[in-house]
Amino acid sequence: MSTLFNEQHTKHHQLAALIIASVLLVIALCLAPFLHVVLPEVKPFLPIYATCMVLLEGLTAYLLLSHFIANRLLYFGAVAAAYLFMLPLVIIQLMVFPGVFSPSGLLNAGTQSAVWIWVFWHGGFPAIILLTLLTERRGVQLQAAGNNLLWVWGFLLVPLALGLVFALFATWHSDLLPTLIDANNYQQLLHSPYAIIVWLVNILALLCLIRRSQVGGIMPVWLSLALFASLLDVTLTLLAGQRYSVGWYAARVSSTFSATIILGVLLWEMNRLYRDVQKDNVQLYQLTMLDALTGCFNRRYLDKRLSQELAIAARQQNCLALLILDVDYFKRFNDTYGHLAGDQCLQQVASVMRDTLQRPADFVARYGGEEFVIVLPDTDVTGAMQVAERIRQLVQQMSISIDNTAVHVTASLGVAVSDDGHILAADLIQQADLALYQAKAQGRNQVQLAIL
Repeated sequence: MSTLFNEQHTKHHQLAALIIASVLLVIALCLAPFLHVVLPEVKPFLPIYATCMVLLEGLTAYLLLSHFIANRLLYFGAVAAAYLFMLPLVIIQLMVFPGVFSPSGLLNAGTQSAVWIWVFWHGGFPAIILLTLLTERRGVQLQAAGNNLLWVWGFLLVPLALGLVFALFATWHSDLLPTLIDANNYQQLLHSPYAIIVWLVNILALLCLIRRSQVGGIMPVWLSLALFASLLDVTLTLLAGQRYSVGWYAARVSSTFSATIILGVLLWEMNRLYRDVQKDNVQLYQLTMLDALTGCFNRRYLDKRLSQELAIAARQQNCLALLILDVDYFKRFNDTYGHLAGDQCLQQVASVMRDTLQRPADFVARYGGEEFVIVLPDTDVTGAMQVAERIRQLVQQMSISIDNTAVHVTASLGVAVSDDGHILAADLIQQADLALYQAKAQGRNQVQLAIL
């Protein structure tokens, strides 16, 4: 399930939302004495504003529906419906707004069409958000039953159709609706019961969401902030007194900010999920390519990487060295001290080898049991023998603490070096293995070089 709901440690989110809300409130209070100041009519402002709203709300609805498809949580679909409901209202309000495309607006709109679309828009959104609270029981999110595709189409088409009906009704039948605006003056709207209803619905939705956010979850916290910005939009519009005033412009900025909040939260969630997937991929890689006991690469990685390094060496005409290390008398060590001590021995030997390697391209792989393979790209015979001898000495000096007693082991190494990379990986390993057996046959605790 998405952490937008099951994440309980949301105090930092609550604090961030509270700080942002406080900043918005302070800005609104600072603008309060100037809300009625009339500013120049900026012709591109409304098209830009409407375009931003459509893009922001459309993207938010798309991501919410994607979450619904993934989690089947009704809440996501319901909130998506709230944002989709606004799309037809925003588009048609732009078309009928006086002075944008024509002096009286398109679609045979009346003088009250734009303001009534505003009423349906700013009253409908918080009303649908209130209905989303019905999608959970005692803090538990309800899941969709039945065909998932039908739910998606329902959440998509119903709000769009509903918003379109309200927008077209306000456009074609505005003569049936009460007068709310006289030219550009909002005084009638401010003193009408419809403004009070819109304002109260926004307040009720905000209070309910704030109460819901106390239960836990990230989504309710930020949706509360979006509703607060929407409430500021309504308040600034009503108190502005007329179009193209400071309050009117500020209200549309607040509306745009409200549409941005949930989109930002959803993008944050996607980024978090991406990081989790990357982390899981790293862990999966470690499980499939690393030896669980020693932390070295495993046989699968060796087979893949050695062939690649030989191909590079052949292409660049470079040498490549391969060392095979075997812990001397390891079976006797296991029989004497136990398998746990044997595991500790292998871990320390692996650590010695990894610490000895200096270059990023060098690597150690566990070949099987107590045998390890060390691959040294671009390393000649002299360099390979030096590395092998250094490892042999460090293993000999290594101290394994068993029951407060220091125990020492030795190791034998076989070295094989390809001068130009033109050799099969299996043949190179076989040559190093023959050198290893020669080292064991000559008394162990030594390094032998294979002659290719």
